[in-house]
Amino acid sequence: MILVWLVFAAMTLATAVLLALPLFYTRKVKNEAVFALAVYRDQMLELGRDAEAGLIAPEQAKLAQTEIERRVLALTNGPQWQPGRAPSHGLLITAAVALPLLGFGLYLLLGAPELPAQPFVAQTAEPSAVSAELAALEADVAARPTAAKAWIALAAGYDAAGRAQDAATAYGKAVALGAEDAATLAAFGQAQLIANRGELNDAAAATFRRALAVDPSNPTARFFLALGRAQAGDVEGALTDWMALEKDTPLDAPWRTTLETHIAKAAERLGKPMSDGAAGPSAADIAAAEAMTPEQREAFVNGMVGRLAEKLKADPDDLDGWIRLARAYQVLQRSDDARAAWAKAAALAPARLDVQLDYADAIIAGRSDLDRYLPPEFVETVGRVRTLDPKNPLGLYYGGLVARVAGDTAEARKLWTEVLELLPPDAPQRAELRKELDSLLP
Repeated sequence: MILVWLVFAAMTLATAVLLALPLFYTRKVKNEAVFALAVYRDQMLELGRDAEAGLIAPEQAKLAQTEIERRVLALTNGPQWQPGRAPSHGLLITAAVALPLLGFGLYLLLGAPELPAQPFVAQTAEPSAVSAELAALEADVAARPTAAKAWIALAAGYDAAGRAQDAATAYGKAVALGAEDAATLAAFGQAQLIANRGELNDAAAATFRRALAVDPSNPTARFFLALGRAQAGDVEGALTDWMALEKDTPLDAPWRTTLETHIAKAAERLGKPMSDGAAGPSAADIAAAEAMTPEQREAFVNGMVGRLAEKLKADPDDLDGWIRLARAYQVLQRSDDARAAWAKAAALAPARLDVQLDYADAIIAGRSDLDRYLPPEFVETVGRVRTLDPKNPLGLYYGGLVARVAGDTAEARKLWTEVLELLPPDAPQRAELRKELDSLLP
């Protein structure tokens, strides 16, 4: 046994000496710029990978690249070669020989080689509940790699653990496997946005738009698309969209406070007091309205809408004002007024798909004769929608309505079949659309 320990000691000593030998070699000069350049080169490569993966905004990537290039140029201002510092041989000998011997002696004195080995897992603390849950979710995905619901559960687990990039990847897998409901798409877009450090990039925006194509009322997609408008500098447009969302949001919705905070900040940035009737009611206005009778409340709201309408007479080119007015009329169920306001907005923004779709919807709102007659302005607006986005599901459906009234049942069947292919299997609109398709049969 003693012989074995002596062999181990000799091996340790030999290894320490071999590792220390290079330290005795001293260059007369050294070039620290070479090392710095290697570091900067690695930073540039990592920056490029992050930018390509969408983990950093293009503007931030450009600024970081400029800073690294500045530091590289600064290396040329100083001396490239500097005197090397000779090592202390005594210190090296102590580190290479004395310390291993001292450690071996201490182990003989204090160690307990007779104790059995313990696995590393047994020596560590118990894993957290989240880690255990994630492990179970990952095991479920490994066992059912083609189950979209398993990927959704794993994505939600990653999201709760703050692993946004992993959550985005898992949601992407679920969507690829057919989970194209609005809630999953909206969660996917939110994970993409968070992974991009809170900036709405093209990938997240496209995902949110897909969610709205399935469910135009989805609050998550509406909120973050508005946030993207604010980030792009269109604070007025963001405020308009957030206020429209606020009108559709229940008072007890958990996200309402966050929404109201963003509305207040946007209005503040624009210098719009929230009680002027243009941007929306203030907290005091809301409190006062809640204490009113239904008749008083209706008169109060109509008064605010009336002030906005008067303001637009003086500024008829205010697109966002017409959108706000149209939505306010819709809330008040004043369909004719809403249709007229949307017509103004559509004329001001012929290239905005969302405005054209809202106008088309307002034109046929409440009509029960869509299988026999469609207003000419509806047909014209649908033509613009189909030009702006030929694959928009609502545009395809409206195109089918136009084709059916025109007697082109083959075209109507083709367009509505395309809509069915775009809708997720559990979408409630599928049943109604199949009835429409059945009605085209001779």
